[in-house]
Amino acid sequence: MSSKSRFKSGSLEPSEEATTFLRNMHHFNRGIARRLTPIIENEHGIDLRLYFILKYIEKGAIHPSAISQATHLPNSVVTRHIDQLVERGMLQRSLDPDDSRRIRLIVTDEGKRIAHDADVSLSRIVEVQLERIPADRRQIFLSVLADLAGEIES
Repeated sequence: MSSKSRFKSGSLEPSEEATTFLRNMHHFNRGIARRLTPIIENEHGIDLRLYFILKYIEKGAIHPSAISQATHLPNSVVTRHIDQLVERGMLQRSLDPDDSRRIRLIVTDEGKRIAHDADVSLSRIVEVQLERIPADRRQIFLSVLADLAGEIES
């Protein structure tokens, strides 16, 4: 960690804290995406957006509207991504047996394999980054990050 990125609690005014937080989160998100995108595309043939859609479906978001809600993407964008996953044999569409007006999404064996392999690749890279943080601070960091993400989502 560079000293430039260190933040000492209480050393900034509240508005500076917010600006520092937002700037660091933006740089963090862009940096992680820049690092992970070429690996997932080259090794697994999908981009991060398709990967996350597969993961949302695996976790139970089996309708396009649920994916749109979970990802905060417009329905038209989610439909385009679903079309790509169907074309690549990673997803199947079927009528929902509980409501024939709805489409249900099912991850195929190929989709499960690609998602699993991508999990392994991404975990390997992220673990290297997390190991740069001392173990005691890493657990605090992950806990605080989960708390913040939960607050933002609710």
